[in-house]
Amino acid sequence: MRRTILLSLLPLFVVVESPGGEFELDWLQDIPPPLQSSLAITLGVDDADGWSRQLDLSLAAPLDTRIDLSLGESRVESDEAQLQTDFHALSFSTNPLAEMSLSLGYEDWGDDDALTIETRWFGLGLNLGDFSITLMPQQRDIRLQVLQWFQRYIPYVDLESRDIGLSLSYFGPEGWVFSAVYFKYDYSEDISRLGDDYRVIFIFPLNALDLASGLDEYRYSLGVGRLIDDISIDLDWTRSRSAVDQNYASVISLSADFPLSDEISLSLMGGMQEVDYSEDQILFANLGLTLYW
Repeated sequence: MRRTILLSLLPLFVVVESPGGEFELDWLQDIPPPLQSSLAITLGVDDADGWSRQLDLSLAAPLDTRIDLSLGESRVESDEAQLQTDFHALSFSTNPLAEMSLSLGYEDWGDDDALTIETRWFGLGLNLGDFSITLMPQQRDIRLQVLQWFQRYIPYVDLESRDIGLSLSYFGPEGWVFSAVYFKYDYSEDISRLGDDYRVIFIFPLNALDLASGLDEYRYSLGVGRLIDDISIDLDWTRSRSAVDQNYASVISLSADFPLSDEISLSLMGGMQEVDYSEDQILFANLGLTLYW
């Protein structure tokens, strides 16, 4: 007697005909396991009374795709104001290990009473053996609130920024990874006037001007990492120039990820931030816990 066995393997349906007797499925061992989903919680503090917290949900979807959702908020103390911002992000990506990968996403960040940035971005990645390259164009819509007395003229000021980013990675032997990222930002208006023209303090709230000083002209970063057994260690350095006041800022950080079990991992990060116009340095640390399923 002949038996027909239907195996449903998304996205393919395989029909196998077998004569009587024991049915062998050894070839199924060669199929990789499905991508994992994860939920991460990260808390951060710095020595300037700042803090941050973020929730990241990453869902494995059909056809080796992934959907990511992030929610976060942070507070930073400055000389003029207390800056508190919210962050939301949603993105979709195809398999990053494929020869070509695609990703797209939406982010919004800022303070509704000061400055907000909405970002729509797209990523095209190519894997070339030990090298990978990703092109990342994006558009940002920037809104600055104005002081109440000035709202009789305009309720707010809108700007646009059309940006381009490039990421390069090299995957070396013995678990080494080297990376470089560059972003160039192109604004619809000359935002250096926010730093040069003294009259802006009579138009914009101080916290809006403080947040605007973080609008970069360009930014680049270098990173090196290594996977030692199951522990991932990364060292990153970032340098940026403000498009508002032309000051430079640098951030260096060291992070490590430790798997506690097959379902849980612990991440630690420590680093330092400095700006050229100040001798003070800000030390920061993050603690994260990730659950996999």
